[in-house]
Amino acid sequence: MRVLIVEDDPVHAQAAARVVASLGHEAVVAGDGEHAQQRLRAEPFDLVILDWLLPRMSGFEVLYWIRRTLGTTPAVLFVTSKSLDDDIVLAMDAGADDYIVKPFRVAEFASRVSALLMRSTRDAARTGAIRAGDYVLNPRERTILLRGEPIKLTPKEFDLVEFFFSNIGKLLSRKVVCISTWGRELDPDSRTLDTHIYRIRQKLELGPENGLRLSSVYTHGYRLEDVSSGPAHDSAAAHRPSLQPALARPLTPAGFECE
Repeated sequence: MRVLIVEDDPVHAQAAARVVASLGHEAVVAGDGEHAQQRLRAEPFDLVILDWLLPRMSGFEVLYWIRRTLGTTPAVLFVTSKSLDDDIVLAMDAGADDYIVKPFRVAEFASRVSALLMRSTRDAARTGAIRAGDYVLNPRERTILLRGEPIKLTPKEFDLVEFFFSNIGKLLSRKVVCISTWGRELDPDSRTLDTHIYRIRQKLELGPENGLRLSSVYTHGYRLEDVSSGPAHDSAAAHRPSLQPALARPLTPAGFECE
């Protein structure tokens, strides 16, 4: 698989390239955001390893351009020196698939790269729409409709919704939800998951009237339940107006740590 490394420091870039090559993948280096755009326009890549601090064009701007121009492919691993929760949420909501904070261990970096490439392979093979309650979720197009009307979600909100829709009726722990959506457990004090849960409940209008309910199970996690056959849903459906469908360096000092 092909990996684009966007990093202005040659030592960092070559260190990352060696790790990617050791995993059996092709590594291509771009020294700034403009060069990265040129490569991405001309060639297909499965993963972009993107540094936050770049000359002339920030990593966040490159990320925004990737998602606006290329959609959900390639996957993006954000590399940052910032560990503030708000900065990380900003990057993830803008479409990053995962992030890693400098300095990091080689093994951790290699694990993140492998996980994202495996996820890319899995996602490419997934095609079928998921129908539940009054919703239709399309994994390939990354869209979700409520009674034919599209619902606008951020990339990370969609990842979370897709995971719940793929596991309707199952009790999912916070740990499992975080690892499946963010690729890791989140800090115990982080409110990132709670914030995203609140947002998708509001945006999707989850409730018996639309056939699905997202329940919090105290100390255990969450469960998305299909209640489309219940009386509350049937009563609401009977009185609901119909909606027309919408138109459609060496590895060690800089950034890497010794094992």
